[in-house]
Parts: sequence; C-alpha cells; structure tokens
Amino acid sequence: MSAVLKLLLLSAVTLLVSAQGWENYQSLSESIRIHIDKALDKANENFTNHYVAYESLLSEPKITADDFYVNVRLMVTTCKKDKEKGYGHRVECVTQKPKTPWIDCLVCKKENGGELIDCARQVDVRSGRDIRKHCAYRTHGGATVLSQKSGNSKQELGCLGCV
Repeated sequence: MSAVLKLLLLSAVTLLVSAQGWENYQSLSESIRIHIDKALDKANENFTNHYVAYESLLSEPKITADDFYVNVRLMVTTCKKDKEKGYGHRVECVTQKPKTPWIDCLVCKKENGGELIDCARQVDVRSGRDIRKHCAYRTHGGATVLSQKSGNSKQELGCLGCV
C-alpha cells in the first residue's frame, strides 16, 4: 500500500473515532463514568419526578491521580424514576422529555481537597455560578505552562521555545 493511501486510511479511521464523540455512555472509560454516575445521583435527587439521564460531556474531562474535573450535560427523560433501578445510567431511558431544560453538572475536586458536585439548569450555569469557582482545576483562565511560577513564587511569562 502506498504511503498516501495509508495516510488517507489512518485519517478516515481517526475521523470515525472522533465522530463518535462523548455521547455514548458505554464507550467512556470507567474513570469518567464514576464521576458521571455521581452527577446522575445528584441530579436525580434534585430534579423532577422523571429519570435524569446522561446526554454528553460538555468539555474534555480532566482526570489525574490528584485531580478531576468532569462536566456533563444531562437530560430529563420520559422514564419515571424507579428507586429499585437506582439512578445510575439506564440504557432504556434515552428519550428526552419534551420541553425540559438541559441539566449541566460539574464534578470536581475542590481547592480544599473536597469534592464538589454541582447540578443546575444549563441556562442558569451560563449566567454564572460562583460555587464552581472552588474547583482546583478550571477550564478557563488560571495558570498554564506558559505562566508557571518559579521557585521564588514570581510568575514568569513567556514561551517555552524562547528560553
């Protein structure tokens, strides 16, 4: 096979894998599903008498040995809540109930080491929720590789290739 054809085949496979996205709960790793299940428990405790189900990830999850940040979008389904089945992911409940809002849930490690599970209507989250500022990891702003602190606690700015 020519190099061009191999490259084309590799590109097509990569595109297919990325097109699957984060919508399929079963295709996610166990380390991500653990945090999604916490969000499902919280949302099902606080919202409606219908089952709340996983819909998709809102951002790429960040999970390390010391930190985690998982932001998911949930939906109210047409299924009635059933305590015997629990609040974890249910494959039979995938149809969104008409005229119900999306639910945005964030599961993260707080700056003080505790765990934060915050669920709210997605429109309420967009208008700002101060409680989410307590996460140790944030998806916007903050320190990056380009603004690391040196040993003297002075923030240094610049590019890595410039040194």
